[in-house]
Amino acid sequence: QVLLREYSPPHRADYPKAAAGGGYERTVTVINMESIMEAFKDPEKMKLLMFKYTKSEGVRLWGGFMMTAITIFMVFSSGDFSFLLTLSSLVSLFSFLMVAMTISSTKSCKGVSLKMMECYLAVYACRLTAIVPFEGYLPFDKSGDWLYQVCEAVAMCLAGSIVYCVRVQFPSTYDEAVDSFQHLWIMGPAAVIALVLHPHLNNFMPTDIAWAFALYLESVTVLPQFFMFMKEGKAQTHTSHFLAAQALSRLMSFIFWASSFSELSNPDHHIKKFVGHWVVGIQLIQLIIMGDFIFHYLRAIQKGLPVSEVINWSSSAV
Repeated sequence: QVLLREYSPPHRADYPKAAAGGGYERTVTVINMESIMEAFKDPEKMKLLMFKYTKSEGVRLWGGFMMTAITIFMVFSSGDFSFLLTLSSLVSLFSFLMVAMTISSTKSCKGVSLKMMECYLAVYACRLTAIVPFEGYLPFDKSGDWLYQVCEAVAMCLAGSIVYCVRVQFPSTYDEAVDSFQHLWIMGPAAVIALVLHPHLNNFMPTDIAWAFALYLESVTVLPQFFMFMKEGKAQTHTSHFLAAQALSRLMSFIFWASSFSELSNPDHHIKKFVGHWVVGIQLIQLIIMGDFIFHYLRAIQKGLPVSEVINWSSSAV
């Protein structure tokens, strides 16, 4: 039996009201590499630069997460490459936490796609059935002993709490008319493909199929949110950060599985010998789907624009 845990690669804003005219004036902060290099030579300039960039919500958010991720890596990781899979799960957990905290503080589910969150519930439920009782799809380092599973379980609980808020607590703040994407259109095909193309690392077909279904569905789960953005013509700040974090999570997962995809294939089977290629390919498709959004998201942070304007700014940039 070939288990993944035995695998080890060879190398380890604001919009202040204008004083005249009643319009709005944008405060733009552009990240300049020359000014950053100069600031390293002058402590006073460094203080001013840090103060300038910490005004950006995106910089504060991601800076805080990076410090948390570094701490977790130092405490819970063995320094193995496979920790990347746990880090991917941690980033995903972080994205759900952002949305849940925003809903809790604002008492509103505006801008959140219920269809997307219900898909994520199915993703986590299926993946947990494959990684809790079995070890085939776990990271090799010590984070695979319990941390990876806990991150996945907490993320599922957060997704469930968001669904509960939309359906029960704050249903009046949810606009079903703009969240019209039928998620069965992506769940059905993902299930069919998983039945045919699934790895064998657990050597227990139901959990192997469940893991494959979770990965395939997760690759297209963001589509309901993108369709909602297009109907509304704008993106909420917390959902923009959510999608950016999901893109980063998928990128990490893609790098990990691209490095170990041969473990997923069965060379003795005329169909399943392509499973590893399919797993990598489906994740690459998701990164391509999210590419344009992430490009404008990063440009918005660089220029100091509110990330809630990503969709509008993207449209005006075309």
